[in-house]
Amino acid sequence: MTRARHCNTEKGRASRPFSLLAGLWLATGTLAVAAAAPAPRIAAPPPAGNARLAAPALACDRSHLTVWPGRVTGYARHKASTWLRIATDDDTVESTTLRHAGEASAARYYRLNGAPFTAADFARIESKPGKLRAGMRARAWICEDGVTPPVIDWQPPAK
Repeated sequence: MTRARHCNTEKGRASRPFSLLAGLWLATGTLAVAAAAPAPRIAAPPPAGNARLAAPALACDRSHLTVWPGRVTGYARHKASTWLRIATDDDTVESTTLRHAGEASAARYYRLNGAPFTAADFARIESKPGKLRAGMRARAWICEDGVTPPVIDWQPPAK
């Protein structure tokens, strides 16, 4: 019986260094694999030209505000409303209608490159009354509350 204990003890002693070596070998193998794995990509800050957009002053909770930046592909200015369609930079097509009953245009809901829009600015966005210039871009600021009218920030092409 003593001998059996002695054998088991020696067997345990012999297996301990082996277990230790096997553990080290596995650990270094795991570390080598981890070192060879590509580092996670961290998004770089956007270039200055694509900095975060500042929303115009709207009576809308910012958590319900979205913006559709893109190329204007449809535009119709009527007596009481103006409709436009935007092919967005995110590869969607969005449309909105501005209601301006009793007003000649939706100009009070417009901006021009972020600045207040004036009646003279229609010549910068339209080639003739009601006809939008080719290549026109805009940012449509849309509040999803169903009450606040959209704000359109026109971005005429560079001359």
